[in-house]
Amino acid sequence: MHKTPITGLISDQQLETLAQQGFTLIDDFLPADLVGALREQALQLRSEGIMRKAGIGRNEDSRIISEVRGDSIYWLDDTGQSLEQTTFLTCMRTLQEQLNLYFFLGLFEFECHFAVYDPGAVYKKHLDQFRGQQERQITAVFYLNDAWRQQDGGALRLYLDDGDSQAYLDIPPLGGRLVLFQSGRFYHEVLPAARTRISLTGWFRTRPLDLR
Repeated sequence: MHKTPITGLISDQQLETLAQQGFTLIDDFLPADLVGALREQALQLRSEGIMRKAGIGRNEDSRIISEVRGDSIYWLDDTGQSLEQTTFLTCMRTLQEQLNLYFFLGLFEFECHFAVYDPGAVYKKHLDQFRGQQERQITAVFYLNDAWRQQDGGALRLYLDDGDSQAYLDIPPLGGRLVLFQSGRFYHEVLPAARTRISLTGWFRTRPLDLR
């Protein structure tokens, strides 16, 4: 049993940080037992061969290039296929409502997948908004790693100043940590790790613009 209620809400200070600098980190976003259960489910999906190698690009233009992107993924459905997945998605919908109230973004859905990186796998510098498609507004990365150490590597490198400079912040993928950042602003990459690296990666989305 959890000692404290699971809400999915973040603090006003964390919201203000997201507003001011475009990204924020929330440690211990969900309880450790829930993090552990989600981690085991990701590893089980991987061991059963249900995950697939992630591609580069969109839909029919997607290509698998392991040197550029080396993770294996499994998309969660709208309800989740386990109690823990459902709990996570419920928390993210609560957070979606909170972001809408604070930022007036018009977010209407959250999409996410498990991502498992084998040792040495990377995801080269990229932006989460596809060209001409701005539905992804806020990226959310929730880490499921156990007892992660600095020497394990695998940091999320977030490029600052809209990617126009070499300034960056390296964020260790500590279990229970949630990273939020503006999808269309920050180029980022996943650095190689010495251990298997596991996360739930998702996006808060707006509805597509009707250009007719």
